[in-house]
Amino acid sequence: MNESGTYRVEIEDRRVTLRTTSFKAERGSVLHSGIYNREFSSSLVAVTVSAAVLAFFALRYELQLLHYVIAVAVFIAVFPLARFYLFKEPCLETVFDLDAKSVSITLRKPFGSRSIKRSLDSLDDIRISHIRMEPENPDGVAFVKKIALQHGTVIPGFGQVEDFYNVELRFDGEGFIILTARTESEARAVVDKLRRYVRV
Repeated sequence: MNESGTYRVEIEDRRVTLRTTSFKAERGSVLHSGIYNREFSSSLVAVTVSAAVLAFFALRYELQLLHYVIAVAVFIAVFPLARFYLFKEPCLETVFDLDAKSVSITLRKPFGSRSIKRSLDSLDDIRISHIRMEPENPDGVAFVKKIALQHGTVIPGFGQVEDFYNVELRFDGEGFIILTARTESEARAVVDKLRRYVRV
């Protein structure tokens, strides 16, 4: 079961495909993800472009209602474009082709993609590796939390220990992470599903 909604496993004929947007262990931002996210970044870009259009009109003409309407229309047009092209999350796609006896791992990004291909016969193992990230400066974390509380602000998850469970493919001693999960059970479910179809 996909607990986090960050990956999808598709089985079609003799092809098994794993798509995910979570494939590397990273520390979270100091800013809460509910506030500073890709939608917020896209809106900042759209506001900046709209303000630039409005400033252009202000330098050349006396601002009228039509100019504000154009600026709003620019915002409405730029926001989805920025979200889809500038701030689209990279996606890692792993395809096990049982007929061709191959495994391809492709990183798809808004601007371009990279791919590697290996023989299925060279796949030694599908396994889970664990990474724990602890605060590098506990005193600094405590100080920031104290200042935030004095301002009536809470930073959720700031300074907490974070555990990541990587689903990893091993080819002749070479490892490739194809999924990073927050819980071991989620990573284990993916490994078990892949092993049911891919004999390792």
